[in-house]
Amino acid sequence: MKQENQFPPISNKLLNALKDRFPKRDFGLDYSLREMDYHAGARSVVSFLEFKQKEQRENSLTSIPDN
Repeated sequence: MKQENQFPPISNKLLNALKDRFPKRDFGLDYSLREMDYHAGARSVVSFLEFKQKEQRENSLTSIPDN
């Protein structure tokens, strides 16, 4: 049985590299809206990948392999 919403495995190495490249941060008034939007978009991707990795780990024992 094929699982829906499959996503390639997300390694800790990749996730840590992205977190280092796009760390959470606060912005002051000296940043432009464009800079803040860019960072928010990048962090959104990092957060999505963190969620998917957590989901993959939680489902790893109960998942049904593809045949």
